[in-house]
Amino acid sequence: MKNFKFKIMGFHESYKKKGLYKYIGLNTLKIIFFYFLFIVVIYVLGKYLLDLKSIFAFFIDNLSNGFVFILFFVSESFLGLVPVDLFVIWSAKFPTPLLYLAILGALSYLGGIISYHIGTWLSRRPKVKAYTEKRLSNYIVFVHRWGGAFIVVAALFPFSPFSMVVIALSLLKYPYRRFLLLALSRLVRFIIQGILFFNVLNVGTWLI
Repeated sequence: MKNFKFKIMGFHESYKKKGLYKYIGLNTLKIIFFYFLFIVVIYVLGKYLLDLKSIFAFFIDNLSNGFVFILFFVSESFLGLVPVDLFVIWSAKFPTPLLYLAILGALSYLGGIISYHIGTWLSRRPKVKAYTEKRLSNYIVFVHRWGGAFIVVAALFPFSPFSMVVIALSLLKYPYRRFLLLALSRLVRFIIQGILFFNVLNVGTWLI
């Protein structure tokens, strides 16, 4: 037990020295500002310019559930180009949104596995690998600096596209089994965001 405690303390001191907590803190402030700005913009648009409920209802009612799941899975597998927040809001139309958030979390986890294998495929092609490493240089630096902790941070927080982070770590040949374990934290992100959106901000009541 003492060895485990010392090991945890060692990780804590190491992450503190390497700036992990500072990175989380600064980006958390950015996220809070972004969500505050998001709420203000949506409120102003909905009150004075647009009928947002009708717009969201149009897309939600006209897009099949299967299409949304496929779109989300493809996005989470290839660079995460579509914001996760939109899919979280979409889940509010169901009587049990947490169930659908769990499904989205599972699809995101599977998408991360696809991203890992994409990175492995890229790593076998020197020219493509060099180009990709240049484009993902920031994430590669973070993986070098913080290792598995950065996987958890990327999975839990919307600081950066999870897919890009996974591709970056697979280019560095990060152990696959360890990645599978740490990436499970991705499931937690959707539950937390669902609670934030539906129980704290009540997004569903003024958008859907």
